[in-house]
Amino acid sequence: MLSIPESISIPESISIPLGQPVFVQALRYTALFDQKPFAEALLIYTDNGAYKIMSPGEDHYGSYVSYTDVAANPQHVIFLSWPSEDWDRNVASHTLTFNPDSAAFTQVLVLPGNPVPRSQYGYALPTPDPQSVDMAASWGQVRDTYADIFGQLEILTAAR
Repeated sequence: MLSIPESISIPESISIPLGQPVFVQALRYTALFDQKPFAEALLIYTDNGAYKIMSPGEDHYGSYVSYTDVAANPQHVIFLSWPSEDWDRNVASHTLTFNPDSAAFTQVLVLPGNPVPRSQYGYALPTPDPQSVDMAASWGQVRDTYADIFGQLEILTAAR
């Protein structure tokens, strides 16, 4: 017979190691979800499947699984955000497909309890030396650090 304990202690939080950055992409969206109207973002992939994304209005973490080697320029990645204020203390699922030849990407966003996925797309470029990214920097700091790459993305989107 199975014995069920009278009380189970459930922690209010858990600690998750972030790993070391292995790939960083600057993103420029040309089509956006109306509740997240931030054209630029920085996406940081770590070596243990954790990620961080930053934009003028987002700064959260999550987990990812890539169909290809992330350090060799990812092509199809599934992201699941961890509960954060960015998503009203809930999660969100994002599937991004990158075209390495054109730098274009498509993104499908799924929110809990919402049966209609949201589509977004734009362009992405890798940053040099991903190990040097400052994981504790503010959006303004990373925007300044990668200003040249965001400028390249602006030119790329205007040309298309």
